Amino acid sequence: MYIVKEVKIPRTKRTRFELKEEYVLEGYQMPSRSKKFQVDGISIENLILTNRGLARPIIVKKVETKYNKLLMLLTELLVTDDDSGETYREALNQIERFRQIIKNKYRKFLTQKELEGMANQLKLIQMEITSRLYQGEFTYDYTNATGKSR
Repeated sequence: MYIVKEVKIPRTKRTRFELKEEYVLEGYQMPSRSKKFQVDGISIENLILTNRGLARPIIVKKVETKYNKLLMLLTELLVTDDDSGETYREALNQIERFRQIIKNKYRKFLTQKELEGMANQLKLIQMEITSRLYQGEFTYDYTNATGKSR
């Protein structure tokens, strides 16, 4: 990021823009599919919201969609009958990945109540998955071997 300064050229009606210095902003980087925004006919790249009040509704909506997709994926993985346990491990990895994304990117924009609600529901699902994983690992097939021993 650079500070852009508007400089008027003496004896003309023109202005030019100069890059003054580089700095880093703390805030939420707005996503865009085309990587550009149009504001009053001006093309803007790298839009960062520094006001939490403006960024919060956008981030809440984004986190809710990610959370709902994760829940759909987890229910799909829990419904499938896989004896190998790979789907359960994948589900646990997806839960941990989601937690890390929330912790690193969005925690400062969400309220404590929203974070606790998601964490409690994910904790219940994680406990169910781990119990199913351990049940699958510790079931043994018992076979009777009969024969003569020498």
